[in-house]
Amino acid sequence: MEKAALSSTFFTDASVSSLAATLHAECFTPSWDEDAFRSALAIPGTVLQILACDETPVAFALYRRMFEEAEILTLGTRPAFRGRRLAATLLREGQTYLAALQVERLFLEVGAQNTPARRLYSSMGFKEIGRRAGYYLHGDRSEDAIIMLKNLH
Repeated sequence: MEKAALSSTFFTDASVSSLAATLHAECFTPSWDEDAFRSALAIPGTVLQILACDETPVAFALYRRMFEEAEILTLGTRPAFRGRRLAATLLREGQTYLAALQVERLFLEVGAQNTPARRLYSSMGFKEIGRRAGYYLHGDRSEDAIIMLKNLH
């Protein structure tokens, strides 16, 4: 059996805002709409990465870069494609892209209860550096955000 071809494409303009919103809606509730992605990509230093498997978009990450630091604003893998280590591939390729832009530190926030994501980030070398109490709201309950950091150089 032939191995699937994976490829990342990086966008700095709003041309893929509709696709990004569609992917985000598959991954999250509530989700970001097309206008949210269009607005985010209008800010200098923002880049959207889309990972495709045999040309089918399967995962995405939105980064914001400022000088030698960057932050992952959102990242998701379509539910039908989870469990295949695609997010790890996405992150590796994203980190290579950012490192080539002289980014030294990559930050992210993740829900304290999101064990699969925390496990992924830890396996990729991210370290917990802080916590924002009650940062995420899920209806009538809140969840802490774990702040994580990875040094790229």
